[in-house]
Amino acid sequence: MKLENVVRFVLVLCLMMGLAACASNTARTPSTPEPQTPSTVVPPTSKFAKLEIGMSRPQVHEKIGAASDFKMIASGKAWIPFYFGPDRTRTIDYYKNEGRLVYSGGNNRLVDIVYDPDEDGYRD
Repeated sequence: MKLENVVRFVLVLCLMMGLAACASNTARTPSTPEPQTPSTVVPPTSKFAKLEIGMSRPQVHEKIGAASDFKMIASGKAWIPFYFGPDRTRTIDYYKNEGRLVYSGGNNRLVDIVYDPDEDGYRD
């Protein structure tokens, strides 16, 4: 009977320690996102100058037209086990003589503008 009580005590103690390790006593405060900027400088004469980070893909196509080509790639988050959230893919639109636009796969929002006047407009 004593051994059984000791085993129960140890199990309850381990369970309590495990739950305490998962607990957090810091309050989460909503942070204001910092404004993002494109990874390259876009000249004001470019079509890309009309765009802003965070625009949806249909908004971009409405403003500057459809891309010459596009490609979908897996982001690093696609390889995280048990990650079922957004942003597992990226979509890259190629514009001839302008560069590339990168969209998040989760919400299809513009996340980067890569200005490259030597862009041929086709994926590699």
